[in-house]
Amino acid sequence: IKKWGVQTGGAGGVNHAKLGIVLAASGDFNATCTFYVNVFLDMYHAHSVYCIPINVNTTSANSDPHVIERIKQQTGIFFAGGEPESVIESLFYKNHVPSPALLAIKEMFDAGILVSGSSAGAECMPSAVMVWGGTGSSYNALQFGTYDGSEVSDRDYQLYDKDGGVGLLDGFIIDAHFSDRGREGRLIRLLSDTRHLHHGANWGFGIDEDTALVITNVGTENEKAEVIGYKGVFFADVSQSNITAKYNSYSITNVMVHYLTHGDSLFLKNKTIIFSSSKSPMIGFERNSRAMTSTDVFNTNITISHSNEPLPVHYPEFVKVANSLFDSKLDNVSYGDTYEHNPTFRVYMSRSWSEAEGYTERGQDFQSNDITSYKNLQVNITSLG
Repeated sequence: IKKWGVQTGGAGGVNHAKLGIVLAASGDFNATCTFYVNVFLDMYHAHSVYCIPINVNTTSANSDPHVIERIKQQTGIFFAGGEPESVIESLFYKNHVPSPALLAIKEMFDAGILVSGSSAGAECMPSAVMVWGGTGSSYNALQFGTYDGSEVSDRDYQLYDKDGGVGLLDGFIIDAHFSDRGREGRLIRLLSDTRHLHHGANWGFGIDEDTALVITNVGTENEKAEVIGYKGVFFADVSQSNITAKYNSYSITNVMVHYLTHGDSLFLKNKTIIFSSSKSPMIGFERNSRAMTSTDVFNTNITISHSNEPLPVHYPEFVKVANSLFDSKLDNVSYGDTYEHNPTFRVYMSRSWSEAEGYTERGQDFQSNDITSYKNLQVNITSLG
């Protein structure tokens, strides 16, 4: 997203982009500022970089007229990673009242400038319940539930901000480092636990590393999310799901999930999915007899490497099981268990629904990976004891 924002002209173009970097999430302002100055000036040839001097230690700067004037001079805004809750503490007053600095960024966004973010900087974008990015695994979220970060401080639990993020986008939760860290379970649990809240949502997006979700026409009927990059974006819809939950036991049925990769698009208002023209339907052209299963469905101990081409070359466990189901000649259902026990959670996956489809761009040779996307995979999760 850093390269795309400068070189496609979204933030002003090569040698013209003037970028304001929001470093509020970072624990080391100076080091992170130096890093992004080097990235945007030396690698991507922006015209200038302004590290916005607002963080949890300098919150008074969020109303400084000189800082706000500098913000307004930028042609693009980038939210750096770190802790998303620090963004809220830095850019809001009490009771989630936006500061003048945040209002300036929103005004610029509404006027059409590019606003982007990485990691925590992506997680804080929506108005919906905001995930605390560094907390909680899928297993812990499924076992213990998710909690308001203002009431619980134990970061082994999955925490969230019930008042939402900075509010540039509406209608969904965003999580990051997604498949790479096996976060499918925690996003589904977070959605199901919080959808009844004022800022709850039925939809959540999980963005993989080295991948971007580019959202255009924001707030209109043509609002569109397009995936670019090496891996993919996981979309979960819990609007029709049913839940049974008690201590140490949890089940959710009828979660609808989609996984889109480079070139695929989702229209956010009517939820229409358009697969890239480089991909072809998998039905009738499956390569394997049976789908795989897993004994570690949220596996996070995967070494990721890249070829010289912008293609994924290794898949996390959940992705592998789901992709194999759409590439199976005989199976319409498969499953994966958690590695952890007491209880074990089983993730059931089904492509039996008539609108479930897999699309793929086949690798050019035996050593190349297919680029696979799918829609309308039904997911049920239950504890086995």
